[in-house]
This record gives sequence, C-alpha cells and structure tokens, in this order.
Amino acid sequence: MAAKYVLIAREIRQRILSKQYPASEPLPDQFALAAEFSTSRMTIQQAMRQLIIEGLVYTRQGQGTFIRKNFHQLSQWELAGSDYFGATQTWKDKGTVSSEVVRFELRFPDETEQTSLLIGADAPVYDFIRLRLLNGEPMSLDATIMPVSLVPGLNKSHLESSVFRYIQQTLGLKIMGSYRVVRALKPNALDMQYLNCQETDPVMEVEQVIYLEDGTPLEYAHCHYRYDHSGIVIVNNG
Repeated sequence: MAAKYVLIAREIRQRILSKQYPASEPLPDQFALAAEFSTSRMTIQQAMRQLIIEGLVYTRQGQGTFIRKNFHQLSQWELAGSDYFGATQTWKDKGTVSSEVVRFELRFPDETEQTSLLIGADAPVYDFIRLRLLNGEPMSLDATIMPVSLVPGLNKSHLESSVFRYIQQTLGLKIMGSYRVVRALKPNALDMQYLNCQETDPVMEVEQVIYLEDGTPLEYAHCHYRYDHSGIVIVNNG
C-alpha cells in the first residue's frame, strides 16, 4: 500500500486537475486538510512537498499554498515514474481514454514471464495487447501478461474499458506499487502500425511489474510510447 502522504498528494492532484480548487484562491490550509484526511499536519506537509516538486503548487510565506498558473501547460503525455494506477485513471482529467484490443489469448508463460510473475510453467496467463488512445489519438501500445488465477473472469469488455477498475472494484484487489525500467527502442512492426511511427522514429518502452499489496506480482508488461507522446516524471523526496 502506498504511503498515506502519497495517497493524499494523489487526491489533491486530481482535485487540481479537475479544477475542484479555484486557481485564484489558496488551497485549504494544512489544519483543514489534516482534519479532512484524518491525519497529521506533518503528513500533509509531505504531500504538499511532493506537489511542489512536481510543479503543481507553490507557497507564499504567511499566505498559503497556491496552484501554479502554468500547471495546465505541463505535457499531457507525462507519466509518474514512481506511481501507477492505470491509464484510465492517469489521464481521466485530460480527456476520453479508450482502448482497442489488438490481441487477447490464454497460454502458458515463458521463462522470463515465470520469473517476473513468480509462477510456474503450468500456470496459465492472459496475454493481451491494447492500443490506448487519448481523445482518439494513439497514446501507447501495451503488451501485458497476467496470471489467470489472480484475475479470474477477465474478458474483452474489461480490456476495452478499464482492467484496473475490474481488478480493484470487482475483485477487491489492492495495488501496492510497481517496478519499472525505461529504455529507448527502435519501433517494431506493431508500433509502426498502431502508433503511426516511422521506421526512424524512436519509441519509449516502459517494462514494468505491478504488485499487489501483499507483494504478489499482478502484471508483467511492456508499454511502448511514441517519442513525442511520452515523458517520465521522477519525484525524489529524499
């Protein structure tokens, strides 16, 4: 489970992006937020520090915390490198997120998938590829492997809407976090077909393992983004 200040920062971020907080007024003070989220003022300070580092808010001595006027100019394609809760949730305040199912099948895992998901060779997995679109524009091409035993009943309609909504709301599973490796690659045939890449256009690949709160690997995936539709934001609170 993510630290409480991370969850609070996530909620305040969504409120800012959805314009729930007026841009011309300061955010609720730390005492009010601590009472609302049933936590300490120190935890609220940690959450605010994360939002300051991300460039969403700033503080004025004695006046409070304000939303940066240019925060809406931040790239719509930027991803949080240290947080993950699905594309539908990530981009929901920036438009309509939709999915096109390119492939969906059941099979047995190869050695790399067995190692990444901590499963045996005889444990069936879902193997699916989805094109994710934002406002109809190709955003990413995601190749995902999930153990059938962890996500029973997954079907095409879930893939076309939100897999993580099904996992969290229907199955009641909780996501703890992710391990990610980011690299630049040349586009493959599927990238050129679905992401409208040219042979000379680089793509950004995010190889990731998503974990449940008990540490069980839920997903092993390779997500490809066009070079002009990608960016990873890393926030260091050390």
